[in-house]
Amino acid sequence: MDVGINKLVLLIGIVHWRRRIGRGVSAVLEGMKVVGLDLETTGFDSRSERIVEYALVGSDSDGSHIRLCSLVDPERRIPSDSTAIHGITNEDVRGAGTFSEHMDKFSEIMEGSIIVGHNVMGFDWGFVHMEYLRAGSETPKVRGFIDTLKLARKLRIPGRHRLGDLCDRYSIDLERAHRADADASASLILLWKFMKEYPESFRVPLEDILETLD
Repeated sequence: MDVGINKLVLLIGIVHWRRRIGRGVSAVLEGMKVVGLDLETTGFDSRSERIVEYALVGSDSDGSHIRLCSLVDPERRIPSDSTAIHGITNEDVRGAGTFSEHMDKFSEIMEGSIIVGHNVMGFDWGFVHMEYLRAGSETPKVRGFIDTLKLARKLRIPGRHRLGDLCDRYSIDLERAHRADADASASLILLWKFMKEYPESFRVPLEDILETLD
């Protein structure tokens, strides 16, 4: 059965995953704040391009749901080839506020979180870091990362490892692909699918799963 992103609320109670995939597997994330992160941007180079949309979705340490999503004024024009990917136009972001105007709420959620995302360390976090540098602010201190792209490679999932391909493989209905909330949610569901299919890989200490920037 396909798992739609609009059914995410049924799946991202991460602290309650023991009822779905076994206590020994889910216990590694129990009591943790786990947040899916995805960004849409004006381009690929974090040093020169900017964020146009962000999404933080997941569950807090007490099991309550987290959802913070917004368009962002990148303070530059969005190239047409980028709009062709994510569908976000210059008109869409007008009046959305610069990233620095969103930082307080963004930081509050990110601080101490386990961050889940697809290529989150290779792409998204670089943009986050650069936005904080531009603002002269300290980047939030996160607990660590679970990058579903790296995880797919580590688990040797057959086939291509693009988010869309993995969603097809695991019957995840990726509605509105290349929008931040949809992709962040899909990454969380994909992690849940990995944990369900490869439980032995997650019956380990948390430090053996998390990646850090050190």
